[in-house]
Amino acid sequence: MVIVSASTISNGMDRFGFNNSLVVKKSPVVIVKTFIVLQLTAVAVFFLASIVADYGEIYEHLPLSSSLSFYIVEAIGLFILETGLVFYIFFQWYKESFDIKPDKIVHSQGIVFRKKTVIPLKSLHSVDYRQGPLGRLTKYGSINLKNNNSKFVMDHIPEPQKYAELIVQLKDGLATSIDNGLADKFEGMLAGGEHERLEFKTSLRWDMKQNKVNKNLEKAVMKTITGFLNSMGGRLVIGVDDSGRVVGLENDYNSLPKPNADGFQNHFTNIFHSMIGPEFRQFVDLSLKKIDGKDCYLVSVLPADKPAYLRTEENEDFFIRTGNGTTSLKLSEAASYIDSHWRGKLL
Repeated sequence: MVIVSASTISNGMDRFGFNNSLVVKKSPVVIVKTFIVLQLTAVAVFFLASIVADYGEIYEHLPLSSSLSFYIVEAIGLFILETGLVFYIFFQWYKESFDIKPDKIVHSQGIVFRKKTVIPLKSLHSVDYRQGPLGRLTKYGSINLKNNNSKFVMDHIPEPQKYAELIVQLKDGLATSIDNGLADKFEGMLAGGEHERLEFKTSLRWDMKQNKVNKNLEKAVMKTITGFLNSMGGRLVIGVDDSGRVVGLENDYNSLPKPNADGFQNHFTNIFHSMIGPEFRQFVDLSLKKIDGKDCYLVSVLPADKPAYLRTEENEDFFIRTGNGTTSLKLSEAASYIDSHWRGKLL
């Protein structure tokens, strides 16, 4: 694993030529390797098919057998197949890329039906690269990115050490800038009030009016997070009332088996996994903030790379952000929104 401190970021950016976005394509070696594999597969299929069926006998019963010999038709067929194979492999390579941004990596692939995978940098806890004998000879390798839930591989990357170092630098710089920026601006953010990408919740589970635990409050928190995931992202502050005044989370803490910040985070993660799903946890960051001796939590949510649903015992709902609120969409509305919000962006 390559580790670079955040203090060297500026020099590193100059060395990498990084300016907000850097598109990396796979090494052309992958074209040759893919062609060899597909070629061997095609030969095997052709050979096995020839055992089952006699091509020459079948051809004799076709109308064009009287004007063209079997060998000419066979040669033309093989030429068309080989040409199509070459074009397919080339465009598959040409249309695939890794777009390294300051806060995420976007993997794009697909010739006709495009697909994008988003890897948030802040969720990574391990970055390393590997090169085999051929990779060292031709200067390509794989970069392994790991978070708490999964592993993503950037394969056939030219000069993998260089890009692994860049990813580590960006992650370190992102963590530093987020911590410093939020420490200075958090109170100002609360004073600005709620808006489309910011919402306040007094508590996670303790109902102030009924003076007891209310599971519907947990659902309301997860509903807002789902809306952010399905829209443009946003921030949710727990432990703050509608006016932006910090009320703290003492009641929430005391309602848990482990009555402290660690118990709160564990409970939040458990209900998140149950209602939304662990695969979306990488898009959500939970950070503790203290103001005037009172705890509150800032939940920072990135846009998800696929639709997120809120699952409860009764049903499964799809939410988006509309203005300052979170709105549930009907089945037909959700299908249209998903098509325009995700698939539309992948073309």
